[in-house]
Parts: sequence; structure tokens; C-alpha cells
Amino acid sequence: MKKTLLIASICALLSCSNDKKNESVTTENETKIETSQTQNISPSELKKYNSVKEMLEDAHDFTVEQGTLKFINTDEKNLHIQVSKPTIEGDSDKTINEMVKRDIVYIAFQAFAQTSINKITITSIPIDFNNKKKYYDEYKRTVTLTRDRADQIMQKEFDTKDYSILFVSLDEIQTPSDNFSKLKFQDLDLVYSELSK
Repeated sequence: MKKTLLIASICALLSCSNDKKNESVTTENETKIETSQTQNISPSELKKYNSVKEMLEDAHDFTVEQGTLKFINTDEKNLHIQVSKPTIEGDSDKTINEMVKRDIVYIAFQAFAQTSINKITITSIPIDFNNKKKYYDEYKRTVTLTRDRADQIMQKEFDTKDYSILFVSLDEIQTPSDNFSKLKFQDLDLVYSELSK
């Protein structure tokens, strides 16, 4: 009986040991996969566009056809665009206000990163999910900002004016990086208030 109990204990210990080894191998493999898929890019690799319009059309985040993008003024020296994310009934005021601010932050830093524009006015106004002609004016915000102001925020947030850190290469497609997420989520209120000055 003692012999059987001893053998069962040894088998259990060996099983736990193998589970930990397998777990560590899995974690190592997952880490290798994650790092091989996303890579930092250099300033020279950052995708550039001739205009904000071209940049927005390529990203497909907002489109004229869906009513989520309007060009109020197309002159690149005095560009004014309107972007709209759909909202649904039941979204809280906080959620909607954060979405509006996030869209402004996103478009602003994307534009300064991927075009040579020096000034942009962005209006963000939510649109009804089911009725693309219904806008929620009570949440509407408009911000005009310059590259100099965006550079100051980059310097303050990341100690650099290198906008390429806002993107990574994922299977050869440039996507927003964790740094961009920091601007849009963790530091949203701070960044938005800095942009709005």
C-alpha cells in the first residue's frame, strides 16, 4: 500500500513538473510570435501621404460615403474636417465624450505623423448608429491645432518629436502602437486638454 502511494505521489510530481515545463514553453512561443509579428519602424519607414484626405481614405476609419467624414474646408493650409463615430442608445455621456475626444486626438496625431500638414481643425460629432443622418450636436467639439503644439505634446509624453513611435509594423502593415494607445486612452484627458489650449 505504501509502495502504491509512493508511486502515485512521484507520478503526480512528475506530471506537475511537465505541466510547468509545457507552460513555460508555450509562454516563450507566444512571446516569440508576438514580437515577430510587430516591429518598431524608423522615421524613414513611416508611411506618408500627400494629403490628409488621402490618409483618411486609405485608413477607412471614417468615410464620406457612410457620413462619418466631411471636408468642411479642403484647403490644406486651412484644413477643417468633421469626423463622426456611431453611437448607440444607452451609451453614457462619459463614453460618448471620451469617444469624441479620442477621435480628435487620433486624427490629429495621425495627420501630423503621416502628412506634412502644419495646421488642422477637427470637429468630432457622434452620429446615430441606425440613422446616419442624425448627429448629436450636444457632444460636438472642435479643435484647431498646429504641428508645433503636437510636437510639444510628443516631447512631453515621450521625450521625442519622432512620430514614427506612434506606429508599428504588423505583418508589413503599419498600425497604431502602444504609444498611440497611451495618447488615446491612458492620457486622453491630459492630451486632449493640451491640444485644446
